[in-house]
Formats: sequence, structure tokens, C-alpha cells
Amino acid sequence: MKIEVDGFSFDFTDAIDVFIFDEKNKNEAHYHGLSQAMKAVDIIVELDDDYLFIEIKDFHAPDDYNFSNVIDDEQHQERCSRFNHLRQILKYKYRDTWLYRWAENQTDKPIRYLCLLTLDNAQISALNNELRRLIPVGNAGPRWERQIAGSVVNIERWNRNFPNWPVIRLNGSN
Repeated sequence: MKIEVDGFSFDFTDAIDVFIFDEKNKNEAHYHGLSQAMKAVDIIVELDDDYLFIEIKDFHAPDDYNFSNVIDDEQHQERCSRFNHLRQILKYKYRDTWLYRWAENQTDKPIRYLCLLTLDNAQISALNNELRRLIPVGNAGPRWERQIAGSVVNIERWNRNFPNWPVIRLNGSN
């Protein structure tokens, strides 16, 4: 199943269903009427054994999140603020989408949260570490019977880690 969203084309060959979760058109089959008070991921993919919650962020100024070329304390603080805001947004998109799906009685399979961001590998690694602090990955509690799986990737890492679900940027650049 192919889907285009936010300037990317995905091919989920083994999917049962794929849809834009925050669909705005009321006439679409997967329109959810999402609350303005809550966040939502961009895509939900249903597979045989689990669901994928996918958030996509295409940054037009990725250096705004790059700490390696900071020139002064003020710029460092600005980038810290942007980075912290981004990690909070990613956290709430997962949590709020899970609440939506729970309310729809659609949490009957394990859920994997994948974030496709157009940042470099160092930034992706830093965000992975931070997101794991905010959303406990794995079987984090002694009474947990389900694991949370999450990963932040860029296009290169996506295609390497998920070869059965290739993604391309529609404007032709990777």
C-alpha cells in the first residue's frame, strides 16, 4: 500500500491498512475529527502483528537543531529550546494518538512509534536518547505485559532499517 504525506512517499507492501491519521477532510473514510487539544501522528499503518504510529518532520532549517556549529551561548540556548520543544511534541504525538486509538478500541496489537525526521545522524541519535527518556521503550515496568517500541530515524536510516517499507522524498532529493 502506497501513501504520500508531507512530501514523502511510503510503500508498505505488507500492510493491512495505511491512512493519514490527522485527516482534515470530513468526507474521507479515515476522518477522525481530532480534538484541537490533543496532538496526532501523521500516519497509522496496520500490519498483521502490530500498528505503526508514524510522525514525519521535514525540516527546512535542520541546522536550527545542530549543536556542533554553535557560535555563542545565546545560540546554544536557542537550539536547546528548539530541541526540547521538538522532543516534547514527539512525546505528545505518541501519547495523544495512543489515547485516540484506545478510545476507538484500536489498541489490540502492539504499537511501534517511528519518527522520520530530516536531520543528520548525530541529531537523530540525540533525539532517540531523549525520546527514550520521555517514552519508556521496552518492558519498562515490573507489571508491564506490553512493550513500547520507538525509533527516530532519517531517510537513510529508515530505508536501511525498514527495507520492506521504502520511503522517498517526492521532490527527488534524499
